[in-house]
Amino acid sequence: MQNLIGRLLESKQLFTICLSYSVVVTIVFLVPAKQFPSLFDFYIPIDKLVHIFIFLVLSFLWLAYIDRVLTNTKPIVLFLALLVCLLYGIIIEVSQELFVRSRKAEALDVLADLFGASIGLFLFWNFKDRIKS
Repeated sequence: MQNLIGRLLESKQLFTICLSYSVVVTIVFLVPAKQFPSLFDFYIPIDKLVHIFIFLVLSFLWLAYIDRVLTNTKPIVLFLALLVCLLYGIIIEVSQELFVRSRKAEALDVLADLFGASIGLFLFWNFKDRIKS
């Protein structure tokens, strides 16, 4: 237990980055917004690309933190982190629907969040050894 606490304290800066990013993302998604630019909306809506990118970074940061704290990260832990990102995306969408008048919940946003988080997991899995060194 003391070993885990020691690793948590060593990872304090990364945890601060992860938590700060998560707070900023939450604020950005819950602030009333004007119409987003619709350039290229014919092919892929720009807001879906934003969701993908935000969740790619979110999952990558948290996976890096988890990997630093748990020295031997098993695939099930990575899968659970992906599920937490999915749950976070769902909570954001439900909160937008219930509490932000100018925003509506969209199932495609949740799918974009899941896709972005999956890409973040894939990138993390493929580059985690390079990150550690």
